[in-house]
Amino acid sequence: MKGWRKRHPPGATEQVARWTLDQPPQLRTLRTALQTAVRSRALPATVDVTDLLERLLIVATELAGNALRHGQPPAVVALLQVDGQLIVDVADRDPVGEPGVDEQRPAGAGGLGLPLAQRLAQDVGWYATEDGKHVWAAIAVVAA
Repeated sequence: MKGWRKRHPPGATEQVARWTLDQPPQLRTLRTALQTAVRSRALPATVDVTDLLERLLIVATELAGNALRHGQPPAVVALLQVDGQLIVDVADRDPVGEPGVDEQRPAGAGGLGLPLAQRLAQDVGWYATEDGKHVWAAIAVVAA
């Protein structure tokens, strides 16, 4: 698996949904809306939707939470689709800050979001724009 390197996600063929978050309590609304968006998709019958949703919900919550905590709100969360993958792309207005894991943080003090997202995703990365940065994770839509 590739790490949190500066690069764009695979070219998305479709934007499935998009949400704008200004504060952490909206993460609950994001999770509900994300579930609705995925369940409304025509997925192959062999896909384990429960597993897919669990991975997507954790990754989206962690990336959006980081954007609200460490970036400059609002955080814009887009769910994209490209050949066999759903991509969670989270943008904030901080073009300077890079996603990174604080290796010096004491155990139990948080900071597990990026490593967790990386473990659950097929691919991850980030890139800067004029207006801020995007942090993304691609989740494979695989058969059960």
